[in-house]
Amino acid sequence: MTAQAGDTTQLKRALRRQLRSQRARIPTPARLRAAQRATAVLVRTRIWRQARHVGIYLASGSELPTTPLIDAALRAGKLLYVPRIGAAGTMRYVAWTPGAGMRRNRHGIAEPRLTRARPWRGLDLMIVPLVGFDRSGYRLGAGGGYYDRLLARRCIAHPPCLGWALAQQLIPAVPRDPWDRPVDGTVTERGLVWRTG
Repeated sequence: MTAQAGDTTQLKRALRRQLRSQRARIPTPARLRAAQRATAVLVRTRIWRQARHVGIYLASGSELPTTPLIDAALRAGKLLYVPRIGAAGTMRYVAWTPGAGMRRNRHGIAEPRLTRARPWRGLDLMIVPLVGFDRSGYRLGAGGGYYDRLLARRCIAHPPCLGWALAQQLIPAVPRDPWDRPVDGTVTERGLVWRTG
């Protein structure tokens, strides 16, 4: 489903609207229960047990909550890092603990005020948001391109990168452009969907 650069813009935009609308209709308590089940799926994996430095994000709106996963990480003694948006469309991971001073970035997303960064290559695992995903590992993001730019610089499967989503966000094929890069798999409340192909 690869297209010429820009050919998929309208298709992606329409698909984002549709998938966000479907996700928003799920009551908050049901999304939280799904996040708890997804957390139970991930914590049983070797990839999670071996990870000490974990890049995660602070879910907002109708996204699958990351709070249960954050709680599990802290109980396991993992060190957490969350994205911070910089100039010229850059994104880096900075150390984060609950209660840390936060601010809103230009997209209205909470991020730490302090900027003790960790190079993303120094992470053992990255958990990334998405609006939709397919079995080939392609994700439909929010449209800013921050994670796509980061994934484009990632060495093959290092650090491992997993999407975090509701099972209903799985679609037959994500429309993609030449610059889109797949993740290694996506964690859902029904199991871990590893990338095929």
